[in-house]
Amino acid sequence: MNICTLRGLGMMVLLCLFVAGAMAKERVRFERGIVKRTFVPKGQWFFGGTCSYAETSQENYKFLVLKDWNGSGYQLAIKPFVGYMVMNDFGVGLNFAYERSLFKVDKLNIHLNDDLNFEISDYYILEHVYTASAFARLFMNIEESKRFGLFNDVKLMFGGGQGKYINGEGDVLEGTYQTIFKMGLIYSPGIAVFINDYAAVEASVGVLGVQMKRTDQTTNNVHSGSFSRSSANFKIDLFSIGLGVSIYL
Repeated sequence: MNICTLRGLGMMVLLCLFVAGAMAKERVRFERGIVKRTFVPKGQWFFGGTCSYAETSQENYKFLVLKDWNGSGYQLAIKPFVGYMVMNDFGVGLNFAYERSLFKVDKLNIHLNDDLNFEISDYYILEHVYTASAFARLFMNIEESKRFGLFNDVKLMFGGGQGKYINGEGDVLEGTYQTIFKMGLIYSPGIAVFINDYAAVEASVGVLGVQMKRTDQTTNNVHSGSFSRSSANFKIDLFSIGLGVSIYL
């Protein structure tokens, strides 16, 4: 390497150092324009809940390979909660939930082809689960509005329940009874809209969760078994959308 090359490299290094120093002196803090204001003040109690009910009914329903489907079902969920604001825009509380579901098939033909058909009749699934959750909630205002705000819930959930599967009737009745245990850590963002100074309408959806569910079952009081499932996900769970009303005192 000759002397000219060394001089050229040295000048490039000095130029880079000079430019970096000039940029460091002229660097200005970037402002995102987010103005932090208190949305829910410290010392307020809040309580409320969500309630949902869905019902289905089939009468000679046909869909693809399903023929002559007769049955019914429903899903019921009641979820009250209570909390306290320990800091401005930060609260903690407890959430309780009761969920009950029934799926009943009076008659169903599964037609795969002319030589392969199945028939299901007198079959139903009944399940009810109780859960309790400790949660922390952080509010964030939207610009300078006192009516609209965002919140983030983090819940630590424990619960359990029972279920049963009944197939057949009379002398050919077969039953499977289940004991259910579940736990999880769930993150749910949402939006709160204050109708007045004391009442708000809220909507939230599950996004991130780590959950575990274990089911122990006994069939005809003779055969026993168990099933465990654990999951971790980061996605929008449309089945966990919650709509409710909260009261702030």
